[in-house]
Amino acid sequence: MANIEALKKSRKNERAAFTKASNRVEELIALEDVDICELEAELNVFKGKVDRLENTHSNILELLPEKDYDAEFEIVEDFRDKAIRIETKARRIINGQQNVSNVLNSTNDVSVAMNSFRNVSMIKISLNYLN
Repeated sequence: MANIEALKKSRKNERAAFTKASNRVEELIALEDVDICELEAELNVFKGKVDRLENTHSNILELLPEKDYDAEFEIVEDFRDKAIRIETKARRIINGQQNVSNVLNSTNDVSVAMNSFRNVSMIKISLNYLN
């Protein structure tokens, strides 16, 4: 069984890494014209930190005496909630920009098709005029 003091030391470092990663994702979320690839990469880094911290939190909660459990559980829930909020915001931006990109691409495809149709129609009209 893991030593609770070693887990607490690890938790301190993992919480610092969580905070650093969450701040980075939130900085990108705040940008008007965020690079989706960069946001997605930073979100993946953040999720890795969340997973490690979650594992450490679970191990600590298992070892805590009952009198300390509730207070620690509240803190753990705050970290979980923050992670969910950040991921939700980032996913909305990523999915929203992908949808905009898809709309723009489909609009371009329709535009190309319409131009092709106009060109074929003009050729047919020209050929009919010449006959």
